[in-house]
Amino acid sequence: MGVLRGKAMDALKGLFERKWVLPVATLVLGIALGLIYAWLIDPLNVIDTTPDTLRQDLREDYLRMAVDSYSVNREIGLAIQRYEELGEYGESVLEAIGADPGLVDPSAIQNFRAVITLPVSGDDVFEPAVPESTERASAWRVILPVGGVIVLVGFLIAFVLAKRSRMISTQEHYQPQPAQALEEVLAEPVVDLEKPAPPMREPLATFRTTYNLGDDSYDDAFSIESATGDFLGECGVGIADVIGVDGARKISSFEVWLFDKNDIQTVTKVILSQYAFDDNSTRTRLAAKGDPVLVESGGVVDLQTASIEVQARVVDYVYGEGVLPPRSFFERITIELLAFQRD
Repeated sequence: MGVLRGKAMDALKGLFERKWVLPVATLVLGIALGLIYAWLIDPLNVIDTTPDTLRQDLREDYLRMAVDSYSVNREIGLAIQRYEELGEYGESVLEAIGADPGLVDPSAIQNFRAVITLPVSGDDVFEPAVPESTERASAWRVILPVGGVIVLVGFLIAFVLAKRSRMISTQEHYQPQPAQALEEVLAEPVVDLEKPAPPMREPLATFRTTYNLGDDSYDDAFSIESATGDFLGECGVGIADVIGVDGARKISSFEVWLFDKNDIQTVTKVILSQYAFDDNSTRTRLAAKGDPVLVESGGVVDLQTASIEVQARVVDYVYGEGVLPPRSFFERITIELLAFQRD
């Protein structure tokens, strides 16, 4: 028995001395472990899919629900994400529900269409929460295969080093670095890191409203609540003045207002088109409603009461075209309202 064992060990040693044996054995072992893990231990189960794989009628129902959801929560990033999940069918499905809105308000569909065509800032990007179990499963899918590869590579390196050590007759002793080198490292100057900028204050709420030409009853209002859910007041945007009388009302200015339950008056400011702002009589007449402000993309109108501050930012606007003077009325305008509680 001992003779047979010795011959088997000699044969195995001779086999491993061949250069191609170890890499091939490592590759075969790695493939086998990967297949066992992927097929038996943790096989991939697809349980969810994207809306673009649905039937046409279900895609339309999905987008109608997305429009209804946006009309309630006003989440710009979430609305855009849900629209983009339809992929190449997005535009055709939007046209289909526009022709047949069903139970959806047609003006809500117009607002949704306006939102998905606007440029989106970094603050509007919606990032959905990933369930902890999904994150853990994804992590293990990476950790186990990578760990197996590391073990195999370590085995290969250890084998090569052991074989190399047997071939070297004289071992070289490790020579430590001189003390002077260590002192030079310790003497290097320490770089002072800049202190991070103080965090910006968080708003109590953020609202976004969009007007489109033809929405003659446009008047959006939003409730403002404290962090504990107490009612503080309201804010909103409405029509301040019109120009022209034929067809749809041509809106030349909007009023942004803020009501505070702890204050005795409502604060109002008026955002005017270029034509209305340049006309002295119009500007003077609208000043009775509130301070007149020239519309400007990215411009901010600040309203303050006893306990609330609202910053109204013009996200984007487009002037209408026609027989009326240029830059006199709006085709579309989007305004974002940020509500803060004053100290």
